[in-house]
Amino acid sequence: MMKNVLLKICIVGLALSFHSACTPGQDVRTTEPAIPAVESGAADADLTKQIAALCNDAQGEIGVTVIHVESGRTVEFEGEKKLPLYSVFKLPLAVEVLKRVEEKKISLDQKLHVDPADVAPGSQFNADLWRKPADKTVAELLEFSIVRSDNTSSDKLLQLVVGPAVVTERMRGLGFPQIDIVSTVREYATSRDKPNLATTANLARLLNRLQKGELLEPAHLSLLLGFMERARTGGERRLRASLPTGTPVAEKTGSGADSTNDVGLITLPDGKGHLAMAVLIHNSKLTAEAQERLIAELARKA
Repeated sequence: MMKNVLLKICIVGLALSFHSACTPGQDVRTTEPAIPAVESGAADADLTKQIAALCNDAQGEIGVTVIHVESGRTVEFEGEKKLPLYSVFKLPLAVEVLKRVEEKKISLDQKLHVDPADVAPGSQFNADLWRKPADKTVAELLEFSIVRSDNTSSDKLLQLVVGPAVVTERMRGLGFPQIDIVSTVREYATSRDKPNLATTANLARLLNRLQKGELLEPAHLSLLLGFMERARTGGERRLRASLPTGTPVAEKTGSGADSTNDVGLITLPDGKGHLAMAVLIHNSKLTAEAQERLIAELARKA
């Protein structure tokens, strides 16, 4: 239980559990704690068993990275494995858009024209936004992209910043060499051969540095995190599902026929700081619902 375990051991138990639970050859790393570790007790032992079960139950490829923002404590399970992002790519895209705003290259008030012919593959819920031609501001498209995970808005923003490669270049420049944005939604839906990829290590570090105010100006950071807190594309499932009621979560989900993903910032109770957490699941034999429950359990244990 996060409120009974994490607040006592500041995710040290999680680190020990991953280390104990996973078989040789798996990529499991922890950094040295910035705070003293406490002696393992019954809670630690129980947590170790539960994490072991979660590792074994993934039945596919999984990457998990958790960073306690304020202490720097980091836990990784296959954190350096590149996996498909699906709509999680909209987070680095949002960073690119907001950096360009800060560089005075574009404006949040700038309007882009969207025709029905521009509609990218996706949910009917989002396609209904574009039944008629419309002029939307960059801020509105960014909101749709994050809050509703609207693919048409994302592709229009990619067009505005001159393509996916620009987002990858930005990520490289910011120190995230394992975030590869190579396709628009429409391109990937057509070819299926060039997925956007990243490691959970780089994604969690991106979230960590966002929370620390190292990447965006305060107003733009507040805008982005506000959109992420309003997002409910995963419903109350995934990272949110098993957390105490009212726990603030700023997240971006991603879903595909072969993937179930969630990345986000979790605000801990009682001023205990924040967790930057990224979970990517690919080619799992579990049902989508079971994969969502797995993500929820990982968040609860964190």
